[in-house]
Amino acid sequence: MLIGPRIHDGKNGYLVITPLERETSGATILVNRGWIPKTMKDQRNRVLGLPEGQVTVEGLMREPWKKNMFTPENKPESKEFYFPDVAQMAKLTSSQPVWVEETMGMGRDFDWLSVILR
Repeated sequence: MLIGPRIHDGKNGYLVITPLERETSGATILVNRGWIPKTMKDQRNRVLGLPEGQVTVEGLMREPWKKNMFTPENKPESKEFYFPDVAQMAKLTSSQPVWVEETMGMGRDFDWLSVILR
């Protein structure tokens, strides 16, 4: 899922939220993997950033920021998210309403991906 558009270093893009199934319990949680540029919105343009198989995520459990008066309402029925409503996103993905922000690894800012694709 994508949240945005969001500005990062003066560029337009999105935050990537990935449902992650935990190996030990089989429960699924939501992981904020970081920011991607608008040009990477389509998953076909970021194949190298799509994890397959077993992965390890290091992150922090946090309560995400709240919607402000200038932010439009999310449209979960069309998978359009402008702010992280964990309950909406969890319902859509059959996940637990748990939000983890990835702190290490390839998920942060996807800068490595833009270098590979140049």
